[in-house]
Amino acid sequence: MKKNCINILFLIGCMYSSIIAQTEIASFKNLLKENSTDIKDVIPVVNTKNNDLAILIADAKNVYAYKFNDEFKLTGQLSSETKKRKYKILLGSSIYGDDYKIFLTNKSNTQFAAVSFSFNDKKNAVKEFLLPSGQTFIQTVSLKNKFYIISGNKIDGSIFLNYLNEEGNLQYIPLDIAELKLLNKKNKKIRVVDLLLPFNYSPIKKFEEGTPNSIESVSETTKMYLKDNDLIISFDHNEKTTQLLTINLTSYHASITTFNKPLSNIKSGRKKTNSFVFDDKIALVAATKDVLSMYILDYSTGNFIKEYAVNQDEEILFKNTSIIQKGGFYNGYRELEKTKKFLRKITAGKIGVSVIKNKNTYLVTLGGYVEQRTAAPMMMGGFGGIGGAIASVGSVNVNLFFNPTMFAYTSFTNTKSTQIECLFDMNFEHIKDAEIPKNIFDNIKSTPKKSDIGYTIFKYKDFYIRSDYTPSDKTYHLRKFTR
Repeated sequence: MKKNCINILFLIGCMYSSIIAQTEIASFKNLLKENSTDIKDVIPVVNTKNNDLAILIADAKNVYAYKFNDEFKLTGQLSSETKKRKYKILLGSSIYGDDYKIFLTNKSNTQFAAVSFSFNDKKNAVKEFLLPSGQTFIQTVSLKNKFYIISGNKIDGSIFLNYLNEEGNLQYIPLDIAELKLLNKKNKKIRVVDLLLPFNYSPIKKFEEGTPNSIESVSETTKMYLKDNDLIISFDHNEKTTQLLTINLTSYHASITTFNKPLSNIKSGRKKTNSFVFDDKIALVAATKDVLSMYILDYSTGNFIKEYAVNQDEEILFKNTSIIQKGGFYNGYRELEKTKKFLRKITAGKIGVSVIKNKNTYLVTLGGYVEQRTAAPMMMGGFGGIGGAIASVGSVNVNLFFNPTMFAYTSFTNTKSTQIECLFDMNFEHIKDAEIPKNIFDNIKSTPKKSDIGYTIFKYKDFYIRSDYTPSDKTYHLRKFTR
């Protein structure tokens, strides 16, 4: 009887948490814009120290910058004219006092520019710079308004954090990683830089706490997280262990932690494994065509919390949805009945797991996907010109660096994924028959918008903001979404 009452309370809580509120929190006229060119993109920059917000609206010729306080009252505005156009990809931003900087790079990530907007002085400037000799771009990270470019040297194995100081001069911090080694796919110890800069290098994807992510994005073997003052990069190349490189962005100390994966004693050519860091925990998953196992461990201590497993002949008792298959050439959506088919599907391509904490529950999405030959990256409007420094580029590339929220939002691409969703309490006990809370991104998509112009989504404090632009009256709209 007691257990039934607890389940009823969880059901009520889930129904309550599925109600997502939205309201327009600000709208303003883009009166600085005098030409008739189209808006190419809008870039939000959040001041994490005082919650000020800068909105940069770019067209093909100019950029129009508006600054708001934490009550969304307009406190400053500034426009700039076109300059250089070779910097095509937005990387991130930094803030020193009232000076807002946007960082950009060229297509090959070899040349960089910092575009400054000083709202007090009403000035705009562009500073070009290069990384130290021998350094190759890896990724970027921002913490407390400070922006770093992570770079590595393939020859000596060094890794650096590069940043511009208040005077605009490039500084770099070498990380002490000489003694740190990682296991590669073949179980051989290699240098950290060899996994960060593989031969077929592609940017590491970033993941935000509490933001929904598709199976496609979490199936990556290398992922990046920001947890308090720590930058965490996870490596799942090795099927027996998940390895985490942790870099403290205050002390700049680097360390490696290793977690043993489920099914580590099983040798199978089609065994697939992955992991996901969330809250103070890590989820580790492994599957073959015969069996699936998921561990939940304490992230700091490595202590075991829970395991859920199922073999091909059993029903998946810890799921709260049907086995769902999305995409494909013939069916946009279908449900599968057999666990055997689920295991076969998720081990045919890449496997992934994601976890979102929602009030007093954890929502776990577990599955895999196979890329479709006709699939293409989801593209949005390109950039027009921050100080003339941005040209058109697909948002997939942009958001890999700058806006993890928007990347997550657009990551539900034309792939063929198979997945289940599971709901657990704070002790990771399964909540049977509970309704899955509505995905906030689904609610954002279903809420009518003014237009597709200037459309972006970003995280602010503990909620999300969607923006769009009405060109007929040059009005920009900010809408708040909360669960």
